[in-house]
Amino acid sequence: MSLSNAVFKSGATWAPTGGSDVTLVPDGRVVKNGLSLIVSGDTNLLTRRGLQFSATLPALPASVGAYAKLGRNAVKYNIPFIAADGKLYTQTVRIETAFHSEYTLKNTAIADVAALVSDSDFTSFWQSSILT
Repeated sequence: MSLSNAVFKSGATWAPTGGSDVTLVPDGRVVKNGLSLIVSGDTNLLTRRGLQFSATLPALPASVGAYAKLGRNAVKYNIPFIAADGKLYTQTVRIETAFHSEYTLKNTAIADVAALVSDSDFTSFWQSSILT
């Protein structure tokens, strides 16, 4: 993994190109302050991908003698995989945010994260284990 230096676009707009649509539908599971969805095109119940969205804490401004509470949102993308040894592994991608209620550049920060995930300078990081 070579991440000794890298460049990404800050504040850029991001739009997906290519690929194919993946349709998400509710699966009926209860997620506290959130929603659970599955990929409707995945017909094998063992390897069906799923996403859980949650707003774990609303943003609250500081009150006298107290700290502000950061608003927290999260998405968890589960990707089941059956390895050659026959064992089922649930691979997970988590994205979490925590922002102060007065912070006005949240959208720019989210776009920066999209850049970090999709920019070619970071490909080796996302495709490699830190241990290799």
